[in-house]
Amino acid sequence: MSKQQDLVQASEKVLIENYGRLPFAMTRGLGAKIWDADGREYLDFFPGFGAGGVGGHCHPAIVQAVQTQAELLFSHGNLFTSEPQVDLAQRITAHGFGGKVFFCHSGAEANEAAIKLVRLAARGGQRQANGPYKIISFHNCFHGRTLGGLSITPPSFQAGFEPMLPGSVQVPYGDIDAVANAIDEQTAGVFVEPIQAEGGMNIPSVEFMQSLRKLCDQRGVLLVCDEVWTAPARTGEWFAHQHYGITPDVMTLAKALGGGLPVAACVAAPKYADILAPGTHGCTTGGNPLCAAAGAAAMKLIEDEDLTGRAVKLGATVMSKLESAQLPGLGELRGKGLMIGMELEEARPAKDVWNKCMARGLIVCIAKNNVLRLAPPLTIKEDDLHAGLDILIKVMQGE
Repeated sequence: MSKQQDLVQASEKVLIENYGRLPFAMTRGLGAKIWDADGREYLDFFPGFGAGGVGGHCHPAIVQAVQTQAELLFSHGNLFTSEPQVDLAQRITAHGFGGKVFFCHSGAEANEAAIKLVRLAARGGQRQANGPYKIISFHNCFHGRTLGGLSITPPSFQAGFEPMLPGSVQVPYGDIDAVANAIDEQTAGVFVEPIQAEGGMNIPSVEFMQSLRKLCDQRGVLLVCDEVWTAPARTGEWFAHQHYGITPDVMTLAKALGGGLPVAACVAAPKYADILAPGTHGCTTGGNPLCAAAGAAAMKLIEDEDLTGRAVKLGATVMSKLESAQLPGLGELRGKGLMIGMELEEARPAKDVWNKCMARGLIVCIAKNNVLRLAPPLTIKEDDLHAGLDILIKVMQGE
């Protein structure tokens, strides 16, 4: 029995299989490559399920930042301030819309914080029992697996965990009239993904996003952009809402924000920056010095290497190469920056393509059952990008 098989069997005895783990055990990674316990190399077009989206696996600049901080201080609790936490928050607000940042560990946690912030803001910042509480979200959205996040995510994810938080209303993505009809005097906010990742890499129109911002202003409800998947820099802008020329009231971040380590953020615009006052919310180790140092290093890497521009350039390369290949079974190709979705026709199961790519040493992901998701690290070498695309094309062509 191989080392990998030993690890997989051992994991089955001690780990809860909530992710339906694959029969692979990974031991090391560098950039866009990762190796399993038997030493086999893979090109990773989905590093860390998005968490390695900036520098891939173990980027030297991020490793150095973590090593340096590890010799100083891991964590201190959030009664105190640290330089890495301030550094990361300053970079987020400088490239975004100002305001202030609450740090936690995951996108689900960030969205939980946003739900509480929105409800509290809708009540004038007063911790009163009654007031606006409803949240509007969209079909095919995904805002996390905690109870609050599930409550504003489609019912298919909720089964077995009911009852959900009251006040969740879902409408078709991109339908501004449906949003307008759903808002009433009890509506506190609207949650929207600038691009739906889990929902199938769906991209809304500029007109819809701008109309949504205008509608929220007119009706006095907060607009929250869930950028857990789309930022930082993944789509060719620091934050995907910038493609639409809008500014949300609240933004949530995670995954790639920490450069591979668990960092997430709920960012509140200046008007709402002090809503989450002491006692309203918390996270003991959120934005701890070690993880914040990794996040700040990832943000600096984007700045130093113009990774927003690189996302645009490499994204165009991917789209052009896949379009010119005229792939059988490909229904629609869509993307923004280096966030690409390949919607496959019914006769071409995405799971089959995924399995064959994995067998040939390429890791991709599936969304909405029939969409292949490609999100390689922004620092991927062009040779590696083309090598991975060549594998994918050959699989799609049946070679």
